[in-house]
Amino acid sequence: MTRILQPYQASWIDYPDNESISVVACLMGCDNGCYYCQNPDFQNPNYSELTKEMTPDELYIELKEFANRNRTNKLVLSGGDPLAPCNIDFTRKFLEISDFDTCIYTGHSIDYVKSNNIKGFTFVKCGKFEFTHMRESFKDDDKMVFASPNQELYDQNFNLLSNGGIYNFNN
Repeated sequence: MTRILQPYQASWIDYPDNESISVVACLMGCDNGCYYCQNPDFQNPNYSELTKEMTPDELYIELKEFANRNRTNKLVLSGGDPLAPCNIDFTRKFLEISDFDTCIYTGHSIDYVKSNNIKGFTFVKCGKFEFTHMRESFKDDDKMVFASPNQELYDQNFNLLSNGGIYNFNN
């Protein structure tokens, strides 16, 4: 079981394409220790304010209902970190049962993703947030810019899609 932030959010800005609304689910727990973390409370896997402890099956059922209401099959797993040691088995199990087009946001490297045999995602955004290289993150019709240039986007085959933390949709 893992603690999941409630309520879920629908977002245009978080999924890496220029047209889709996605559902965002935040898992509590992170081991990256990024300086100036956007969600420092979410580092604690036992953070209980506005969270609900869930199994992967329970999360899938709730997200499917929420996604259907928002007319999407896109999902962003964020946090905390879905691939933190306290969440990695939960995330693996969730991806096994899920039929979402899923993007995982992790502060870990792509080598960590590969070595932990993470499969079943559509995209994975990797890399710790670097405060010293911080920039405004945004998305428009042409590109998605991550909060620091070391953060990169990969597809399910581990192909690098971005450059310098910028993903151009038309490449």
